[in-house]
Amino acid sequence: MSVVAASSVVHLNVVDFQAAVAVAADRGLAGRPFVIAGAASAARAIVLGLSRGAREAGLAVGMSLAAAERHVPGLLVMPPDPVSCARAESAMVRIAGRWAPLVQDDSGGHLFLDLAGTGRIFGAAIDCAVRIRNEMVDSLGLEPTVSVAANMLVAKVAARSIRPAGVAYVRRGDEAAFMSPQDAALLPGVGPAISRVLSVAGIQEIGQLASLSDFEAVALFGKRALALRDAALGIDPTPVARGGLGERAIRRRVDFGSDEIDARAIRAALVAAAEDAGLELRRSLLAAGRLLVVVQYADGCRAEASERPRSPWVLDAELLAAADRTFARAATRRVRLRALALELSALSPARREPDLFVPEGPGKLARLQAAVDRSRTRFGPAAVTRACAIVPSREVFRSTGVVSHAGGASRTGGPG
Repeated sequence: MSVVAASSVVHLNVVDFQAAVAVAADRGLAGRPFVIAGAASAARAIVLGLSRGAREAGLAVGMSLAAAERHVPGLLVMPPDPVSCARAESAMVRIAGRWAPLVQDDSGGHLFLDLAGTGRIFGAAIDCAVRIRNEMVDSLGLEPTVSVAANMLVAKVAARSIRPAGVAYVRRGDEAAFMSPQDAALLPGVGPAISRVLSVAGIQEIGQLASLSDFEAVALFGKRALALRDAALGIDPTPVARGGLGERAIRRRVDFGSDEIDARAIRAALVAAAEDAGLELRRSLLAAGRLLVVVQYADGCRAEASERPRSPWVLDAELLAAADRTFARAATRRVRLRALALELSALSPARREPDLFVPEGPGKLARLQAAVDRSRTRFGPAAVTRACAIVPSREVFRSTGVVSHAGGASRTGGPG
């Protein structure tokens, strides 16, 4: 007789984290509509965070501060307090670490815990999760939404389904049944582009997406369709990764078919690696604070160089310019290359602002990037690329991608 193992992934999410930290420090703010924003005198100031009262009043993160103040007269505007938020986040990780052997900190009040193997010590995962939540409420004044499931994707959907507060538990084996009636917009990876396709197709619930045939799914969503349908069924092999975003990285490695010295072929490989890493970065709603290029010469020597931006990179244009500069500093020898690797690290959540995360909206470049990303997501990373990345005469290189974490790699991908 088979035994169904208990669910063991816990998702803790403090909704509107910046505002929640402010309320925990000053209980007089509880129930009052307020927003977190930069200098109120700045013409382009935007809302970076908001209280539950402000959200209920119709305000949203990313809208202009001027529009928010017109919508809610007398709106309280508070400056960002990154020090207090960092302390609160560290305290959440510290509390969770006393119960869970594996804690993934996704920043902004988002934690994933893997409680596998702790049942004999702390009891059922749902009971342990509630105790962790209660300790955070009592000691920090923060009330996270709590969800328990067999994997990270289902736990995330469960948490979204009960926001802004509550406890959700999805038993192992019940993932598809739980996911089926949920709003399709709750599924990670369903952004504006896919939402428009779903709307045209009359798909409103995750279960409708899960029931599509292979032909129907591919016709609607292209090459990513089957992965999207698996997600709708609650299938997610991604493990909980130890540590915070600062300890993780997105890596792409290119192994040349034969030792290469042709500048065009090498640049094509570098562009392919940067574009593929950039797409993964934006799919994960992240920004990169460091880019590293490593070159492996045919004679076994190795060289590397890195660069840090003034503000984190998100767009391909930024990444490619940095990759070119960094490669030029790393590859100083006139010797054939056997391989090269590109790494994006110092990751942080990308600020969700108009025009694809661009702080002050240059507009045209961001709209172009969004269009390119939609094509690559639907038809594959190689569907739209720069001409310099195309080498028609022969197979020059093979590219592999890894999103790595402290403690080992967790996912592979990238163009084959």
